[in-house]
Amino acid sequence: MSGFRAYCDFSDFGGGENVGAGDIVRLGPAESRHLCGALRARAGDFADVFDLRGNAFACSIAEASQKSAALEVRERLFPPEPSPKIFVAQCLPKSAAFDEIIRQSVELGASGIFPLASARAVVRIDPADAEKKARKWAEKCAEAVKQSANLSRFEISAPAPLSGFLASAGGFDAKIVASLRKNARPILELMEGEFPSGVGRVCVLIGPEGDLTDAEYDAAERAGFLPASLGENVMKCDTAAMCALAVAKAFFGRK
Repeated sequence: MSGFRAYCDFSDFGGGENVGAGDIVRLGPAESRHLCGALRARAGDFADVFDLRGNAFACSIAEASQKSAALEVRERLFPPEPSPKIFVAQCLPKSAAFDEIIRQSVELGASGIFPLASARAVVRIDPADAEKKARKWAEKCAEAVKQSANLSRFEISAPAPLSGFLASAGGFDAKIVASLRKNARPILELMEGEFPSGVGRVCVLIGPEGDLTDAEYDAAERAGFLPASLGENVMKCDTAAMCALAVAKAFFGRK
């Protein structure tokens, strides 16, 4: 793995699945400026080029252009698949907080984020802005990958209503909701009691800045999400998300 990393959607090849050794990959203007301008990479240097779908390649820089850098593919890389795969279902907070949740989720090794619209969510996604938001979130993911060298597949789904997400959340082996209610058990105690054996897919549900309503908590519990306490203190939602994710990574990642 090289010290330089750059994002590419591999659209010239119809996707990263079709890229092979010897192919020339051209970066977009922003990535070219970052790699060859800000980082001062030069022709002959090595760089790992990735998308967010788990495709990654060790490359050598053939043309160090700040407008359209060209890199020759040397070999395909095989980023390790997280085991288990842990997802954060995040009721949307303010943009800056969600950007931080994206960054830290990638760095901690989550497999993806489900952005959710809930009753007290501050952010409302206008359908006309959805594509712009998706691009921004993808850019934040790519920045975090370049920082962390976590080249594994990372998914951010389109924003969805919490109710719709709960109705379709049957594909997880472990489901936990960070909760301030009295029936919540300490998160580590809950996981030790409920999930003694290995699991493949985990989802941690986090409320918005104003917390979930009682009706939303009830709906989450009916959908199989077990209420977990993250401690005695009331955390901001971005802190709560990373606390729950870190504990889940440590617990479920034990050998």
